[in-house]
Amino acid sequence: MDHDSASRPNLAPPPSPADVGVVAAMPMEVGHLVDRLARVSRYSSRGLTVVEGELEGRLVVVVASGVGVAAARRGVGHLLDGHRPRSLISAGFAGALDPALNRNDLLAPRSVVDGQGAAIELDPTAVAAVPTVRAIDRLLLVDRVIGRVAEKSRLRAEHSADAVDMETFAAADAARARHVPFHSLRVVSDDARTDLPPGIDRMLNASGSYRVGAAIRALVARPSAVKDFWSLHAHAQEAADRLADALQVLLRGLA
Repeated sequence: MDHDSASRPNLAPPPSPADVGVVAAMPMEVGHLVDRLARVSRYSSRGLTVVEGELEGRLVVVVASGVGVAAARRGVGHLLDGHRPRSLISAGFAGALDPALNRNDLLAPRSVVDGQGAAIELDPTAVAAVPTVRAIDRLLLVDRVIGRVAEKSRLRAEHSADAVDMETFAAADAARARHVPFHSLRVVSDDARTDLPPGIDRMLNASGSYRVGAAIRALVARPSAVKDFWSLHAHAQEAADRLADALQVLLRGLA
């Protein structure tokens, strides 16, 4: 079998189900995890690339589906249709709403809520069994980066939520519709006590990469943004590495 199929974008998915599927928004979030996979193959179709490999005795498939609700649903459907993983993990960054949470804290939510009254209860037992992970009560769905301390405080008060992200609720809902066991593992990329640099939300595109034009305009308007962006990049890499550590331990413990 050719394990480097990146140059063959229409390669059909494997006939046997994967053990675990991992869905993230941005390649950065799962890049360190992908680096740890052995016997890697890549399968591309419908604009998404699935990375398949072995880790901790499991056949793992990973997709970075893009930012937001529609992208998360698409990523889950893509994995379930083509690779049929026996369980799914939604993994990636989260913004803290609880001031007691620190950057790089690992989180396993007991429930995910959409802010409109809908809630999905999760069983955090497997994820919280990872020694470095803490269970939280509620992870809130948002539709953009929440960068200001005041807004984080307001969302926490309104929704009794501990953290926010833009994908987990949709991924959990899609997995539930297909009756697939679902887990959520998030790492805090920004705490609730510090404002993010202005303009970060405008720089991200739907794929989770940066808009070059928006970045250039931000740098021209505020040259000091260079330092901010490099700092954020370094923090994101650190968070992704910590997330990969926890995901590897979680994979080892999954049935």
